[in-house]
Amino acid sequence: MKKFNPKRPLWLYQLWEYLLLFDGKSEEDRVLAYRYGWFIYSKNKLHFEDFSRFVIRRKWFIYLSLVYPIMIALFSLLFALSFLKLEVWMILPLAFLFSGLMGTIIYMLIGNTLKNIRETKIFLTYVDPTHKINNFREFENLGYWDQEGAESFYENMRAKRDYVPIESFQNRLDKTEKLLAIDILLGEPGTFNELINKLCHDPKNALTKEGIYRVLGEILTASSDNIKKDITKGVKEIRIGDKLSAKRIDQLKNVKEVFFNAKLGMKASEIDQMMFR
Repeated sequence: MKKFNPKRPLWLYQLWEYLLLFDGKSEEDRVLAYRYGWFIYSKNKLHFEDFSRFVIRRKWFIYLSLVYPIMIALFSLLFALSFLKLEVWMILPLAFLFSGLMGTIIYMLIGNTLKNIRETKIFLTYVDPTHKINNFREFENLGYWDQEGAESFYENMRAKRDYVPIESFQNRLDKTEKLLAIDILLGEPGTFNELINKLCHDPKNALTKEGIYRVLGEILTASSDNIKKDITKGVKEIRIGDKLSAKRIDQLKNVKEVFFNAKLGMKASEIDQMMFR
């Protein structure tokens, strides 16, 4: 979305918010605007408390500069009608007519904005990082262009359904599964091995394959020889091989679950194709 320019300075983002330029036609647009706003604030090394205070200030700015003046003007108009020399039976219909007209004008001008600011407290309570850390993490994982994700997030927020922490697979994936997950994440089969080759061939890095395998071995608690075997041969065979063994199928299932929980559906579908080809 062009209106969500990642290079926009903080002051300009705040100005756009005060001018109601981020208030779209749907609730999802408002969620995305909040996510974009937090992106701008965090980019400027500000805390979520600072962003929350700004959202609240914006809410009261809209009330004081738009909502209350319009309501005062409406009541003043109705009050003025009472001084007209009209029959009583005419004043009441006129009052209803003007009330309906003003209500329609308010809705057309700031109807979406009014709904959004009424939900300000709901949003800030739902993503409060002090008490709702899982909701806050889900909010941070939301891309400010992800309309579908925003719709799901909004539905959960309105239903007050808290997100649960995703179970860690750190101790459940074996060494081969972890390397397989990395290779799938990077792209085509063998991409991880190609990346290591490029790093070693670049004189600026001063790296050796043996050194890289040793470091990965320390991280994954495995010997450098086993790491080398999986990266150069094992992982690629799993990804492109036919008639995989039951063990390999189970490894793919475990990796698929990781991608599924990470909401990387396309990668999870890619693993399905590996298992059932």
